Amino acid sequence: MPFVSFAQIVNTGTLQIQNATTVYFGEAYTNTATGLHYNDGDLYLNHDFTNDGATSSISGTTFFKSATHDLLSLSGSTGFVNFYNMEVDVSSGTKLGISVADGFGVFVENRVHLESGDMRLVGEAQLIQTHLGANSNTTTSGRLLRDQQGISNVYGFNYWSSPVTNGAGTFSLQGGLFDGTDAGLNPFNPQQVSFNTGSPYNGTPAILDGSNNVLSPLQISDRWLYKYAPNTTGYAGWEAINKDTALLPGEGFTMKGTGFASQNYVFRGLPNDGTYTFTINAGEFALLGNPYPSALDATQFITDNLSTLDKIQIWVDGGTSSHTLSSYYGGYAIRNISGGVAPSIISSIAGVGSVSLLVPKRYLAVGQGFFVNAIADGTITIDNLQRTFQTEDGVDSNFYKNIHSKDTKSNDPSEPTRRVRIGYENPDLFHRQLLLAFLPDSEADLNYNVGYDALMTDPREDELFYIIENDLDKKYVIQGVGAYDNAYEFPLGLSMTQEGIHTIKLDAVENFTDPVYIKDALLNTYHNLTASDLTINVPAGDYLDRFFVVFKATETLNNPDLVFTNHDVNAYFKNNAIIINNKNQVEINQIRVYNAVGQTIVDLKMPSHDESICIPFVHPQGLYIVLIESGPHKKSFKIIN
Repeated sequence: MPFVSFAQIVNTGTLQIQNATTVYFGEAYTNTATGLHYNDGDLYLNHDFTNDGATSSISGTTFFKSATHDLLSLSGSTGFVNFYNMEVDVSSGTKLGISVADGFGVFVENRVHLESGDMRLVGEAQLIQTHLGANSNTTTSGRLLRDQQGISNVYGFNYWSSPVTNGAGTFSLQGGLFDGTDAGLNPFNPQQVSFNTGSPYNGTPAILDGSNNVLSPLQISDRWLYKYAPNTTGYAGWEAINKDTALLPGEGFTMKGTGFASQNYVFRGLPNDGTYTFTINAGEFALLGNPYPSALDATQFITDNLSTLDKIQIWVDGGTSSHTLSSYYGGYAIRNISGGVAPSIISSIAGVGSVSLLVPKRYLAVGQGFFVNAIADGTITIDNLQRTFQTEDGVDSNFYKNIHSKDTKSNDPSEPTRRVRIGYENPDLFHRQLLLAFLPDSEADLNYNVGYDALMTDPREDELFYIIENDLDKKYVIQGVGAYDNAYEFPLGLSMTQEGIHTIKLDAVENFTDPVYIKDALLNTYHNLTASDLTINVPAGDYLDRFFVVFKATETLNNPDLVFTNHDVNAYFKNNAIIINNKNQVEINQIRVYNAVGQTIVDLKMPSHDESICIPFVHPQGLYIVLIESGPHKKSFKIIN
């Protein structure tokens, strides 16, 4: 076997290490911006590796092996590096191991072995493995450490999933979850989180010394640790766990906060890798999660499991201030192939007018748990092909740590996807967001399309929703179709149990420039949401065939029932009255008058063949709509008094 040794090296050209070749670098190694690094053999690095250029590896192993340095580093301006196999073996002094720089991606085609010393993923650093099959990672004494920040509210839940195991292929909080409050000072030596029981059932933050080192670790209240029992439905599926409960890779769990702003936790163990499967039956729920120390592509996950599920659901706390179930504020954000929508929460708590901050992104962050609801019997698969490198402060990834998660712009590879986000606020100020997505590369149509359309998880009594295939019993929160056509009309349902101010608004658009209108089919009116919000103040009830999302306004509705012409019947104001001219003396069955916000001002039932009908009218000056019905036929008139 050939043997080459160097004390230090800087590669500015092409470095080719062939198969069955072993190379040792004695000190720091830099692959410069012009460097091409090809390692198909065994490369031993005794110190830091800085990658500013291109890397490739189809065989062999890169060893971070040192008996002279306690800590090696992996970083570079490219933001990532490629290995086939990777091994960490640091045996000198404190044996800290290797530190991977914040925001740096380590791509490993095959296996990671942690012989001695730990692999510390700092901040947003990630480990991405790409092979098929089972977990190939192994350890002797080394561990991987990865941070994630949880909700600060002691009353609010996060859904979690561990990126590591610390048992026989399982994860437990005891031995696996550590206090990351001082991770910046002690990245390799976090303290085990502690647990408390009993009233007031609150977690507590760490106690720090004057230099911000942890003196006493944070405490988690074990009262709020749950998983969701597999093959169950409903609230009874929640199953209490404790610090020693063994959780499978990809299995989700709940945990409440400590009261410390953006509490940092450290997961420590053997990195998860490979394929994980879960069996489920139609109608059942499962609390799962991203099992990897890298981001997970939700679109790919849903696409791979379309025969079993059609969306994921993520609980988002909305400012809960009590442990009492009836006092929980929050809701389920939903994500499918079309995109994501925020949960229905009180808009003032969301702090947004910009509920967009709560929209789930395409890439699920490290540690993110989520619910699925099976649409058929089958197997749910999570595998390496769904992994990707996306940081939370990057283009399209976030972790639901609080209600002010950082907003990011969509950057789906499938762009240009056009998206329209319709907002609805009821009189109690709960804000619901509806998503309409146009995906030109899909085969989705105006009918129901699995994976592209999504039902509401938690509909309230007062709701706005899409109606698909005229199924009035289902409330859709996401509708996805193919290429955009401005002639499309999308039926909306509006259910109201209370009178008051109901508002429809345009929350946001993406890659969309046309105006967005709400068509009122009853009044033959169009409201431009792009210009202003629409306030609806009508009697309580269900309005299932009146409102539509459209993209162009026309003078005459395309409706065969509207057969009157202005010469048959017309209406106008005169002398504090509405005059109906009916020169052909057709039978008029009903006359209704609405104000500009849709309230009924006059409702006259008759029949009448009179040539002229006079209706006294002493209401304030303004725009009114007169709707005249004759059998199955209708005609509306806009008049100003």
